[in-house]
Amino acid sequence: MKAPFGTATRADVWFTASLALIGILATLTDAVSRLREVLPNRDVPVDVDLQTSTQPIAISGVGDAIPVEIDRVTVSVSDLSPTSYGAVIASIVVPAVSIIVVLVCLTWLLRNIGAGEFFSRTNTRLVTGAALTAVLGWLLTTVATTGAANGALATLTTADDPGFEISMNISFLALFAAMVAGCIASVFHTGERMQRDSEGLV
Repeated sequence: MKAPFGTATRADVWFTASLALIGILATLTDAVSRLREVLPNRDVPVDVDLQTSTQPIAISGVGDAIPVEIDRVTVSVSDLSPTSYGAVIASIVVPAVSIIVVLVCLTWLLRNIGAGEFFSRTNTRLVTGAALTAVLGWLLTTVATTGAANGALATLTTADDPGFEISMNISFLALFAAMVAGCIASVFHTGERMQRDSEGLV
Protein backbone atom coordinates (compact mmCIF):
# COMPACT_ATOMS: atom_id res chain seq x y z
CA MET A 1 0.00 0.00 0.00
CA LYS A 2 1.53 3.30 -1.13
CA ALA A 3 0.78 6.73 0.27
CA PRO A 4 2.39 10.13 -0.23
CA PHE A 5 4.65 11.42 2.49
CA GLY A 6 5.20 15.05 3.40
CA THR A 7 8.68 16.56 3.59
CA ALA A 8 8.60 16.91 7.38
CA THR A 9 7.60 13.29 7.85
CA ARG A 10 10.36 12.10 5.52
CA ALA A 11 12.85 14.19 7.50
CA ASP A 12 11.64 12.52 10.69
CA VAL A 13 12.20 9.11 9.14
CA TRP A 14 15.75 9.95 8.11
CA PHE A 15 16.46 11.43 11.53
CA THR A 16 15.30 8.22 13.19
CA ALA A 17 17.41 6.17 10.76
CA SER A 18 20.43 8.29 11.71
CA LEU A 19 19.79 7.56 15.37
CA ALA A 20 19.62 3.84 14.54
CA LEU A 21 23.00 4.08 12.78
CA ILE A 22 24.47 5.80 15.81
CA GLY A 23 23.04 3.02 17.97
CA ILE A 24 24.63 0.36 15.74
CA LEU A 25 28.04 2.05 15.88
CA ALA A 26 27.80 2.50 19.65
CA THR A 27 26.85 -1.17 20.09
CA LEU A 28 29.77 -2.32 17.94
CA THR A 29 32.21 -0.05 19.77
CA ASP A 30 31.06 -1.29 23.18
CA ALA A 31 31.18 -4.95 22.12
CA VAL A 32 34.69 -4.63 20.66
CA SER A 33 35.90 -2.82 23.77
CA ARG A 34 34.52 -5.50 26.07
CA LEU A 35 35.90 -8.31 23.90
CA ARG A 36 39.38 -6.78 24.01
CA GLU A 37 39.08 -6.81 27.79
CA VAL A 38 37.90 -10.41 27.92
CA LEU A 39 39.89 -12.22 25.20
CA PRO A 40 43.20 -12.52 27.13
CA ASN A 41 41.30 -14.55 29.74
CA ARG A 42 43.03 -12.58 32.49
CA ASP A 43 41.09 -10.64 35.13
CA VAL A 44 37.86 -11.11 33.19
CA PRO A 45 35.05 -9.00 34.72
CA VAL A 46 31.93 -11.10 35.24
CA ASP A 47 28.63 -9.87 36.72
CA VAL A 48 27.20 -12.21 39.34
CA ASP A 49 23.69 -11.94 40.80
CA LEU A 50 23.49 -12.85 44.48
CA GLN A 51 20.85 -13.40 47.09
CA THR A 52 20.24 -9.94 48.55
CA SER A 53 22.33 -9.42 51.67
CA THR A 54 23.29 -6.44 53.82
CA GLN A 55 26.97 -5.62 54.04
CA PRO A 56 28.88 -2.64 55.47
CA ILE A 57 30.39 -0.67 52.59
CA ALA A 58 32.68 2.34 52.79
CA ILE A 59 31.53 5.06 50.38
CA SER A 60 34.00 7.77 49.46
CA GLY A 61 33.09 11.09 51.07
CA VAL A 62 30.45 9.59 53.36
CA GLY A 63 32.64 8.62 56.29
CA ASP A 64 32.25 5.36 58.16
CA ALA A 65 31.05 2.23 56.42
CA ILE A 66 27.30 2.05 56.14
CA PRO A 67 25.07 -1.03 55.65
CA VAL A 68 23.85 -1.44 52.08
CA GLU A 69 21.90 -4.15 50.30
CA ILE A 70 23.94 -6.02 47.71
CA ASP A 71 22.35 -8.19 45.03
CA ARG A 72 24.95 -7.97 42.25
CA VAL A 73 28.74 -7.86 42.19
CA THR A 74 31.40 -7.87 39.50
CA VAL A 75 34.20 -10.36 40.04
CA SER A 76 37.51 -10.58 38.18
CA VAL A 77 38.45 -14.12 37.17
CA SER A 78 41.42 -15.50 35.28
CA ASP A 79 41.91 -18.78 33.44
CA LEU A 80 38.25 -19.56 32.94
CA SER A 81 37.38 -23.00 31.64
CA PRO A 82 36.59 -23.19 27.89
CA THR A 83 32.86 -23.50 28.60
CA SER A 84 32.77 -20.52 30.97
CA TYR A 85 35.06 -18.54 28.68
CA GLY A 86 32.74 -19.19 25.74
CA ALA A 87 29.75 -18.15 27.86
CA VAL A 88 31.44 -14.84 28.70
CA ILE A 89 32.15 -14.14 25.03
CA ALA A 90 28.59 -15.16 24.07
CA SER A 91 27.18 -12.83 26.75
CA ILE A 92 28.87 -9.97 24.87
CA VAL A 93 28.38 -11.03 21.26
CA VAL A 94 24.77 -12.29 21.38
CA PRO A 95 23.11 -9.12 22.73
CA ALA A 96 25.24 -6.95 20.42
CA VAL A 97 24.22 -8.96 17.34
CA SER A 98 20.58 -8.97 18.46
CA ILE A 99 20.53 -5.18 18.91
CA ILE A 100 22.14 -4.62 15.51
CA VAL A 101 19.71 -6.97 13.72
CA VAL A 102 16.71 -5.30 15.39
CA LEU A 103 17.98 -1.82 14.51
CA VAL A 104 18.60 -2.85 10.89
CA CYS A 105 15.09 -4.30 10.61
CA LEU A 106 13.51 -1.18 12.10
CA THR A 107 15.60 1.12 9.89
CA TRP A 108 14.57 -0.85 6.80
CA LEU A 109 10.97 -0.62 7.99
CA LEU A 110 11.26 3.15 8.38
CA ARG A 111 12.75 3.39 4.89
CA ASN A 112 9.74 1.57 3.46
CA ILE A 113 7.34 3.75 5.43
CA GLY A 114 9.19 6.84 4.20
CA ALA A 115 8.59 5.61 0.66
CA GLY A 116 4.86 5.36 1.41
CA GLU A 117 4.77 1.58 1.83
CA PHE A 118 2.85 0.66 4.98
CA PHE A 119 1.14 -2.72 5.19
CA SER A 120 3.19 -5.03 3.00
CA ARG A 121 4.61 -8.51 3.31
CA THR A 122 8.12 -7.10 3.58
CA ASN A 123 7.21 -4.80 6.46
CA THR A 124 5.40 -7.60 8.27
CA ARG A 125 8.46 -9.83 7.93
CA LEU A 126 10.74 -7.04 9.17
CA VAL A 127 8.71 -6.44 12.32
CA THR A 128 8.28 -10.18 12.92
CA GLY A 129 12.01 -10.71 12.41
CA ALA A 130 12.79 -7.96 14.91
CA ALA A 131 10.46 -9.54 17.48
CA LEU A 132 11.87 -13.05 17.00
CA THR A 133 15.44 -11.74 17.15
CA ALA A 134 14.68 -9.95 20.42
CA VAL A 135 13.16 -13.09 21.96
CA LEU A 136 15.95 -15.40 20.78
CA GLY A 137 18.60 -12.87 21.81
CA TRP A 138 17.02 -12.59 25.27
CA LEU A 139 16.97 -16.35 25.74
CA LEU A 140 20.55 -16.90 24.56
CA THR A 141 21.84 -13.91 26.54
CA THR A 142 20.16 -15.22 29.70
CA VAL A 143 21.77 -18.63 29.22
CA ALA A 144 25.17 -17.07 28.46
CA THR A 145 25.21 -14.62 31.37
CA THR A 146 24.02 -17.31 33.77
CA GLY A 147 26.68 -19.72 32.54
CA ALA A 148 29.38 -17.05 32.77
CA ALA A 149 28.41 -16.09 36.32
CA ASN A 150 28.32 -19.66 37.62
CA GLY A 151 31.51 -20.51 35.76
CA ALA A 152 33.24 -17.58 37.42
CA LEU A 153 31.98 -18.66 40.86
CA ALA A 154 33.13 -22.23 40.20
CA THR A 155 36.59 -20.93 39.28
CA LEU A 156 36.81 -18.91 42.50
CA THR A 157 35.57 -21.79 44.66
CA THR A 158 38.25 -23.85 46.38
CA ALA A 159 38.09 -27.37 47.75
CA ASP A 160 37.60 -26.03 51.28
CA ASP A 161 34.60 -23.88 50.34
CA PRO A 162 31.14 -25.26 51.10
CA GLY A 163 29.95 -24.29 47.62
CA PHE A 164 27.97 -21.41 46.20
CA GLU A 165 24.39 -20.60 45.34
CA ILE A 166 23.52 -20.74 41.66
CA SER A 167 23.44 -17.28 40.12
CA MET A 168 20.64 -16.54 37.67
CA ASN A 169 21.06 -13.40 35.56
CA ILE A 170 17.71 -12.43 34.04
CA SER A 171 16.84 -9.12 32.41
CA PHE A 172 13.21 -8.71 31.41
CA LEU A 173 13.78 -5.47 29.47
CA ALA A 174 14.59 -7.31 26.23
CA LEU A 175 11.61 -9.61 26.73
CA PHE A 176 9.35 -6.59 27.19
CA ALA A 177 10.73 -5.05 23.98
CA ALA A 178 10.12 -8.35 22.17
CA MET A 179 6.52 -8.40 23.40
CA VAL A 180 5.98 -4.86 22.10
CA ALA A 181 7.55 -5.77 18.75
CA GLY A 182 5.35 -8.89 18.61
CA CYS A 183 2.23 -6.76 19.14
CA ILE A 184 3.32 -4.41 16.37
CA ALA A 185 4.00 -7.39 14.10
CA SER A 186 0.47 -8.62 14.77
CA VAL A 187 -0.90 -5.21 13.78
CA PHE A 188 1.09 -5.23 10.54
CA HIS A 189 -0.04 -8.77 9.76
CA THR A 190 -3.67 -7.80 10.33
CA GLY A 191 -3.29 -4.64 8.24
CA GLU A 192 -1.68 -6.61 5.42
CA ARG A 193 -4.52 -9.17 5.44
CA MET A 194 -7.20 -6.45 5.49
CA GLN A 195 -5.46 -4.67 2.60
CA ARG A 196 -5.42 -7.85 0.51
CA ASP A 197 -9.09 -8.47 1.28
CA SER A 198 -10.07 -4.89 0.38
CA GLU A 199 -8.08 -5.01 -2.86
CA GLY A 200 -9.89 -8.18 -3.78
CA LEU A 201 -13.22 -6.37 -3.48
CA VAL A 202 -12.23 -3.56 -5.87
